[in-house]
Amino acid sequence: MASQEQGSLGLDPESDARKKHSNSSFEGLYAAGLELFSERKFNEAAGNFEKALQLNRNHTGSIKYLGMALFHLGHYTRAIEQFQLFLRKEPENEDVYWYCGMAYLQLSRYVDAERCQRKVVSINSKSTKGYFSLGQILYRRGLYSESISVLKRADELEANNPEALFLLGEAYNKIDEIDMAVSCFETVLKYQQDNPKVYYNLGILYDKKGMPEKASLMYRQAKELSSPQFVSSQKISLMETKEEGTFFSRSLTVVNPHFKQSDGKTVNKERYEKFRVKQLKKKPYRVQNFQESLSENVGTMDLTKASLKINEAIKIIKEKRK
Repeated sequence: MASQEQGSLGLDPESDARKKHSNSSFEGLYAAGLELFSERKFNEAAGNFEKALQLNRNHTGSIKYLGMALFHLGHYTRAIEQFQLFLRKEPENEDVYWYCGMAYLQLSRYVDAERCQRKVVSINSKSTKGYFSLGQILYRRGLYSESISVLKRADELEANNPEALFLLGEAYNKIDEIDMAVSCFETVLKYQQDNPKVYYNLGILYDKKGMPEKASLMYRQAKELSSPQFVSSQKISLMETKEEGTFFSRSLTVVNPHFKQSDGKTVNKERYEKFRVKQLKKKPYRVQNFQESLSENVGTMDLTKASLKINEAIKIIKEKRK
């Protein structure tokens, strides 16, 4: 009888123990999930957050991190479901809108992706990664002029970021603003002297400007940096960044959507100048067929022709080495 009275008054010791154990279990699952997430063990983290939500389905932290874990695992549709659920509870969360936009981008749902990233920059007008991601989306949609405007804003917020300048250079190239594109890629080169794609794109642009010797130097440097060892290291790098939602531009250049600052941000100007002078003094290899007329092709190169010319240059180099 006393036990029944205690139960009616909410004083049941067994009930209190069960509740205490449930809370302890929930907090443990959530804390362990956060630790696993920080260690990039996204599959195990997602499992913990799902179990935590079984005990407390309204816990916003578990909803948010479950969505982020699913995003990194490549389960973009499921991730979006979690993000939408979270945003119903916290509609002004900048980070979740950004993640949601990137998930839509991975699914090629550009209108939804753009809507999310515009929400990011409306919440935070100084969000560099928000403007950069919005620039990516507009570029993918073929809206190059709009993309340039947005990417310039990203560059204003974080000057000389190589990733932003690279995509900005590609956008300028798409609207035939060749001098502006060259300027962007030449700046990128100061920070990424071992990136063959920078040299390759500069080669194309120099050809468009009717500067075949400089174009040849760029193509040769791109070839030298594309050695088997370099390619292997690039593959490892791609495997490491793939989970973060790697963005591939139309020239197949990798751009990290998380917009992290490059490790090579600090420029060794003396080293760069020595490197530039050394390259300019090199005698360029002829990149055209001997029967081709140089004047007929200057300034008309596209990506396909550029690839063919690189193959021709490789053949010439091999013949000279024999």
